[in-house]
Amino acid sequence: MYKIELEKMCGCAKKDEKLKSEWLDKSFDNLKEAEFEALRLANHANANWCKKHRFYAIQEDNIIKVIVEMACPKEI
Repeated sequence: MYKIELEKMCGCAKKDEKLKSEWLDKSFDNLKEAEFEALRLANHANANWCKKHRFYAIQEDNIIKVIVEMACPKEI
């Protein structure tokens, strides 16, 4: 079984009603499915939250962590 974890719960994450029901309270049967859903979460966070942080996914054993960079590079 695989799980997805969000490294830090910023204010935007705490306000997102879909976060727990779609990603954090679920277990996944295989790595590919967990990776896909973690990438969906990272993309959702990058597209819909405040844009002060940048999110990406990494694997650590049976956990796919969605990591947050505390400061995004400035757009050119």
